[in-house]
Amino acid sequence: MDLFRTVVLCVLVCHVTAWINQYDQEFNFTCPPDTSLIHVISSHDNHFEDRVWDFKCGAPPQTGVNMSVCDWTDYENEFDQPLTFQCVNDGLMAGVSSIHDNHHEDRRFKFYCCEVADYITADCYFTTYVNNWDEHMDYVVPSGKVMHGIDSYHDNGKEDRRFKFEICDLVGYEKTT
Repeated sequence: MDLFRTVVLCVLVCHVTAWINQYDQEFNFTCPPDTSLIHVISSHDNHFEDRVWDFKCGAPPQTGVNMSVCDWTDYENEFDQPLTFQCVNDGLMAGVSSIHDNHHEDRRFKFYCCEVADYITADCYFTTYVNNWDEHMDYVVPSGKVMHGIDSYHDNGKEDRRFKFEICDLVGYEKTT
């Protein structure tokens, strides 16, 4: 009976994440077509002074949107430097790529952004920091919202980054000719 309770408890409480990278390794993640990032999970390890990552994607709150204009950025930050990024043209964040450097014990990031035809971002705000130094991060975009940007800074003493995200409404508009 105790084994049964343990298994049931683990099913209800345990969260197993399949990381998309290994510590100190590069990663590239792209959402499927017509979806964007809705969940960011990351865990830090002091031995490696790095994070492993996982992302989940979902369709924007509006049905039938077309996200056909997508592109990767160049690296948006230098090692040990702040990162502030927003997708251009009211785009949504739909992918992340990153490299790690053992000398700096930090990462550089690229982003995959997709424009949404006939929609713009509005009423945007940055979250508070969603992680503390050396701790797990598990951020879910609020229902009905989309992710448009990211802000992060690195601490050389902690050899870690803190993150916050820019969250927006997605609002339809009519083009004027």
